[in-house]
Amino acid sequence: MPRTTRRTTIPALAMFCLASGLAQAQAPAQEQAIIVLDASGSMWGQINGKPKLEIARETLATVLKDTPDTMALGLIAYGHREKGNCDDIELVVPVRTGSAGDIAAAAAKMKFLGMTPLSESVARAANELRFTEQKATVILITDGLETCKADPCALGNELEEAGVDFTAHVVGFGLSAEEGKQVACLAENTGGRYLAANDADGLAAALTQTVVAAPPEPPAPEATLEAAEQVPMSSRFTIRWTGPAHQYDEVQVFDPAGNAGRGKVIDNQRVLNAPGADEKQVELVAPAKPGRYVLRYYHGAMSKVIATRGIDVVEAEVALDAPAEVAIASDILVTWTGPGERYDEVQVFDPAGNAGRGKVVDNKRVLDAPGADRRQVTLVAPAKPGNYTLRYWNGDNSIALTSVPLRVVEADVGLSAPEEVAMASSFVVGWIGPGAQYDEVQVFDPAGNAGRGKVVDNQRVRSAKTFDQREVRLTAPAKPGDYTLRYWNGDNSTVLSTQPLRVVAAEVGLDAPGSVPMATYFTVTWTGPGARYDEVQVFDPAGNAGRGKVVDNQRVQSDRGYDQRQVTMTAPARPGGYQLRYYNGDNTAVLHVQPIEITATDVSFDAPASGPAGQTITIGWVGPGARYDEVQVFDPAANAGRGKLLFNRRVQSDKGYDQRQVTIKLPEAPGSYQLRYYNGDNTAVLHSQPFKVD
Repeated sequence: MPRTTRRTTIPALAMFCLASGLAQAQAPAQEQAIIVLDASGSMWGQINGKPKLEIARETLATVLKDTPDTMALGLIAYGHREKGNCDDIELVVPVRTGSAGDIAAAAAKMKFLGMTPLSESVARAANELRFTEQKATVILITDGLETCKADPCALGNELEEAGVDFTAHVVGFGLSAEEGKQVACLAENTGGRYLAANDADGLAAALTQTVVAAPPEPPAPEATLEAAEQVPMSSRFTIRWTGPAHQYDEVQVFDPAGNAGRGKVIDNQRVLNAPGADEKQVELVAPAKPGRYVLRYYHGAMSKVIATRGIDVVEAEVALDAPAEVAIASDILVTWTGPGERYDEVQVFDPAGNAGRGKVVDNKRVLDAPGADRRQVTLVAPAKPGNYTLRYWNGDNSIALTSVPLRVVEADVGLSAPEEVAMASSFVVGWIGPGAQYDEVQVFDPAGNAGRGKVVDNQRVRSAKTFDQREVRLTAPAKPGDYTLRYWNGDNSTVLSTQPLRVVAAEVGLDAPGSVPMATYFTVTWTGPGARYDEVQVFDPAGNAGRGKVVDNQRVQSDRGYDQRQVTMTAPARPGGYQLRYYNGDNTAVLHVQPIEITATDVSFDAPASGPAGQTITIGWVGPGARYDEVQVFDPAANAGRGKLLFNRRVQSDKGYDQRQVTIKLPEAPGSYQLRYYNGDNTAVLHSQPFKVD
C-alpha cells in the first residue's frame, strides 16, 4: 500500500524582547492604580434625596485632593456615552501622577445613562496597568451588578493567576448585602477588599482606604530561577529555584500573550510537592506552540510573583510514517518522531464521530508500546470503512502536534463451516479476516439472554493451534436449534461476518447393568458426542442435602476404552438408587440419564479374635477387591480419641489376592484394636471388627 509521511514544522514566532517588562517587574514597583467608575443609568438613583452620581462626583473631588504625589492614577468609566451598549468603556484619564484634578473634572462632566459591563472594564484596567509585568491596583466603584453576561468572580481568579501583583478593590455604592456578595468575590479572589458605602461618608471612607491611605505592603522575599535558555515545544525541562519555599509557592510557565492579552499560566508545579524538592528543582512542560514565554516564581503567602525570567520555546520535529490505506480492523504499524513524553500517544481519530465533534477510536502511549525503542506503535484500524486521521497527541498540553490522513477500506471477511452439526459435537470452522489479537469465531444464540443474544462458544483465532490454516475448532450447543456463526473483531467490538448454523439432535445413550454390587468396578458403553470434556457420571440424587452429587466420573476421551466407546466406573459404597449420566462438559449439560441400583455385598474377615503383639498373621477377606481396597489395623483410642491407622495392606498388591488373603503385622503394644476393610475408591470403611493384641 502507498505510504504517507508528513513532517510538521510549526513556524517560529517572531522573538520579542521582554527585557523592559522583566526589569520593571524586578524593580521596586511604583504605586499605580485605575479607578473604574460606574456611570450607568442606575447612578441616577438617590440616597437621602440626592442622586448617587452627584455624591460620587463630590466625593472624588474631595478625597482625591489628598492623593500622594507618588501615586500614578487613572480613570476608566463605563455606561457614560450611550444606552444599551456593553462596549461603552473608555479610558477617560490615562495613568499618571498628579491626575487627581483631571479625574474630578472628568467625573463632573460625565453623563450617566448606560449598561454595567463592570467585569470587562476591570479587565481593561488591568491590561492598561500591564498587570502581567508589574504591580497593579484597580478600584471599582459600582452601584449595580454585572449586566453584560460576564462573571466577575471568574475574572478575579483569572487576573490573580496571571498577574505579577494584581489587586482589585470593590466599593459597593448603595448595594444591598446580598448584592454586595455577588461582586465582593472580584476583590476577594485577588487579595483585595470589598467596602460597602451606603452614603457620601461611606464612599469617602472607602476611597480614602483604597486610594489615599492604602496600607503599605511588606517587602517581598527574594527568589531566583535558573533554566535552559530554550527548550523544544511540548518537552519536559528542569528549573532550579531559590526562594521562601512557602507551602503554596510554585514555579510557573506563563504566556503573556494568552487569554486575549491578559496572560495565562499554562503549566505550574508547587515547589514543595515536586519530586526534586530537596534539590530545589521542578519539572515543567514546555508549551506546544513555539515562542517567547516567562518563567515565574509565585509566592503563595503574598499572592504575588517575586521572580521572573524569559525562556524561548523552539519548534521540534514531529512526524508520523504509516500506510495511507489499510483494511478494516487490521493492525497499523506507525513510526513516530516527536517529544516522546510520558503522556504522548499516537491516535486513530474519527473526525465524524461523536456527532461531528470527533472521537479517538484507538490510541497507544508511545512510551508504553512494545516498539518504544524503535519509536513505533501498533494500532488497530476501525471496523468501518471511511476517512480517518492518525494523530500525534501531546498529553501534557492536550493538543495534536501533527496528523496524517488514513483511509480504511473494506476487507475480505468470511466463514466456512458445515450448515448443520450434531448437538454438543465439535466441528471445524475455516475463517478469512484480519486475524487480529482479540479476533474470535463465535457460536451465537440469538434467542439467549432473554432475547438479547448470547455467545455460547468462542475461540480466539490467534490462540488456535491451526492459526496458520485459518481454522478453529468449536463445540455445538447441547440444545438443538438455529444459531449463528460470527467472526468477531475484539479490538472494535464488532461482528464482521455471520452465517447460520443449524444444530440437530444426536443419539445419546448408555449401556450398563441395571444393578451392580457396591464398591465394585463395572463397564458402561456409551453413545454420544465424545467431546474432550464429556464424561460418564454416577450421580446420587439424594446427596448434597438433596441437591444431588456426582460420586464417580470418567472422561470418555481419557479412558482407555474410548475406541470401544466404553468407560470403567466404580459403584458407590452405599447401596441404593443412583443415576448414570452422560455429561457434556463444553455446554455443562446432562444429555442422558438412566437409573442404576447399587446392591449390598458381603464384606467380612476370616480372622482370629486375638494375636500376639508384634507378630505377623494371615487373615481371609471377602469384599469388592478393588484396586485401592485395603485391610487395616486401626487404633480407635489413639490421637485423643480420633483414632489412628497403624497398618494397611492393599488387597490387590498382596501375594494372597487370589486366595482372598492378606498378611498383616500386629502392633507391638498389647490392647484393643480394630480390623477394617477400607474401600479406597469411595474412601469408605465397609467392615470393621474388634481384635485384641496380647
